[in-house]
Amino acid sequence: MSLSVDRSQTMDIDALELVESCLTEAGWEFQRDEDDETIQCIAASKWGDMGGMFANRMEPPALHFSITLDVKPTETRRMAIAELVMMANERLWLGHFDYWADEGVIIFRHAMPMLDRVEPEPGEVRAVMAAGLDAVNMFVPAFNFVIWAGKSPREALEAALFETAGEA
Repeated sequence: MSLSVDRSQTMDIDALELVESCLTEAGWEFQRDEDDETIQCIAASKWGDMGGMFANRMEPPALHFSITLDVKPTETRRMAIAELVMMANERLWLGHFDYWADEGVIIFRHAMPMLDRVEPEPGEVRAVMAAGLDAVNMFVPAFNFVIWAGKSPREALEAALFETAGEA
């Protein structure tokens, strides 16, 4: 059985216009690139500003979202970082982390398939933005614990997910 994709739908609608409206609504700074297929944005996390990007792909049709974490992975902690990425991904409901060792970056990303449609729903865009920011806010400390404090992935995850009851 083969899967055929109907590409006859009109592409007159610009999915990135919808993304721009969601970014404006959320108060995120952004700029569309010259290629008119990507938007660079700033995700203001509780750990500082992180670079984000929306990219519109035609093959396969998808809208891709990513946030690059402002952490500096070290080669010596490569395996521990990869293990922490796996452990963090088990806890995410939308999107996932990737560790690109050759580039030395950790990113959160998610792709919205666009088969049989020309743009996502506004709620989809807002949901992936919220999921990305939540993931960054939750897991940046764990990545830093592994990279800079030499903690094991399990120790770093437990420390980052530790929640206190009440207020001091």
